[in-house]
Amino acid sequence: MFPQVTQLQIKTKEKESGLPKIGKSFLFDFKKGDFDVKDGRVVEVTGKAAIKGWIEKILRTEKYRYKIYEREDSNEYGIIIEDLIIGNNFPKAFVEAELRREITESLTKHPMIGSISQWEIKKDNPQLIVSFQVDLVGGDFLSQEVNL
Repeated sequence: MFPQVTQLQIKTKEKESGLPKIGKSFLFDFKKGDFDVKDGRVVEVTGKAAIKGWIEKILRTEKYRYKIYEREDSNEYGIIIEDLIIGNNFPKAFVEAELRREITESLTKHPMIGSISQWEIKKDNPQLIVSFQVDLVGGDFLSQEVNL
């Protein structure tokens, strides 16, 4: 009685080159504390540069400090570092293990980050220097160093 309608197959462009699609990112100069602007426009970044900027933002944001990042699920933004290294005298092995766990949990939420490896943690009073490799989905990697 009703006409038969052909089933349409709609393909969404979710992945490009077999990798998850992510939103736009803009180049931020952490030394100036502002976005980079060229010809009156904010500079857009893609690929590794976008991921590197995202990592830097995560590592510079103390979790639970800013209301704008509060969430009721497991996708909180930022990492907890200050409680580990400021005003506490935790054993070195504990601090290193917690730093690795906290950074790994936060960074691997990104769809392009597969794992974190090749950790190196050095104490250079009063700073703590943390270096690691970010293994990306698709086999590529980034090297990252953080001064805490």
